[in-house]
This record gives sequence, structure tokens and C-alpha cells, in this order.
Amino acid sequence: MVAVASSMRRPGFQRERRHGALLEPADRRQLERDGWRTTLDFRENHVRGLDGRLLRVEPVWIAEAERFSGQVEVACAEGSTAEEAWAQLAADVAADNTRTYQRVRVARA
Repeated sequence: MVAVASSMRRPGFQRERRHGALLEPADRRQLERDGWRTTLDFRENHVRGLDGRLLRVEPVWIAEAERFSGQVEVACAEGSTAEEAWAQLAADVAADNTRTYQRVRVARA
């Protein structure tokens, strides 16, 4: 360990870069590069029978994006997986399937 630490302090020492697994889907990264602020939420829909017994649990992922470019644009999509929700959201944004709010009040400090 000492040899590694001392070699890192040497001028001109080039350490090989290591990249870990990508944590975010490519669709989300592209939306953020395009200026969208994104969030991801999760919920479970509990499907019950008439007698109240739990039949199944359905996962629902909700991906949302918003940006301000003179007006507020918002888009939202759902999917059974996070990747599916991001892909649907990216498709909605590409198809300009967003809501626009022109009257926005900005709070002053």
C-alpha cells in the first residue's frame, strides 16, 4: 500500500483509469445532457381479490423530466421497470409530448 501511495505522488505518474458500472440508463443521461432535470419514483400497486387477499404486486416506475427555457416544460412516463419508464419518457420528449406552462411565478430572494 505504501508503494502505491508514494508512486501516486510522483510527478508525471499516470494511473490507469478505472470505470465502474454505469448507474443511470442512457435515456436518462441523454435527457439531462439536453437540459432536462429528471426524477425517478417507485410505487407498488397491490391487486386484491374480492375477499381482500393479495393476488399480486405490480411494480410501477415513474420517470419525470422538467426544464425551463422561457417556459416550463414537463413530461412524465410510467413503466414496469425503470429502464422502460426512461425509454418511454425519452420517446415522449422526442415526440414533443410534453406539457408547457407559460405563466410561472419565480420567487425572489
